[in-house]
Amino acid sequence: MAKGFIYIKDARDDYRRESVFYAGSLYRELARRMEISPEDVSFLQEDEIIKFLSDNSKILKPTISQRKKGFVMYLDTNKKLVCIQGKQIEKTLGMFGLAKRKEEIKELKGMIASKGIATGKVVIVRGIKDLDKVEEGVILVAVTTHPDYVSAMRKASAIVTDEGGITSHAAIVAREFGIPCIVGTKQATKVLKDGVLVKVDAIDGKIHAIQ
Repeated sequence: MAKGFIYIKDARDDYRRESVFYAGSLYRELARRMEISPEDVSFLQEDEIIKFLSDNSKILKPTISQRKKGFVMYLDTNKKLVCIQGKQIEKTLGMFGLAKRKEEIKELKGMIASKGIATGKVVIVRGIKDLDKVEEGVILVAVTTHPDYVSAMRKASAIVTDEGGITSHAAIVAREFGIPCIVGTKQATKVLKDGVLVKVDAIDGKIHAIQ
């Protein structure tokens, strides 16, 4: 069953990569017309792109710059997609009861996927672009992992994920490499920060921040 799940996950990733490949030409052409980078196009909403193409509306580069730092998207009462960036993010999160807790969390808990104990600095991996940050001995922290991450996972002294169980990709790879792994923490990528020194105790299923 685990092999079957992995096959389905890999197939989904293959379709995703293929779609990104074909969309690349469209993004490059849009970027050329808007006089921005192809990466910047991905921070625009569909209606903003359509508006530019229909009446040559100006693309607000400061808005793109703010969205690169973070943004919130939700459907309003009319089911219209709304994108919030900049100083309005905290207010919007508060409106939905999702504002970050101010207190510092010293300990996280999760499911033990591969036993062991390791100490190291946290590296948050949110996508393929972050894999270059992963060096030997770091604690790799991600929402989840997939096959593209394997070369980086091999370097890590421990792996921590927000999602997954004992049959997840992170769990299976960690056991294969003999790397301590804790999955299903739900909030590791939100609570932990790059460079923070932590101890991953995959015996008790806890991640401790080290002063």
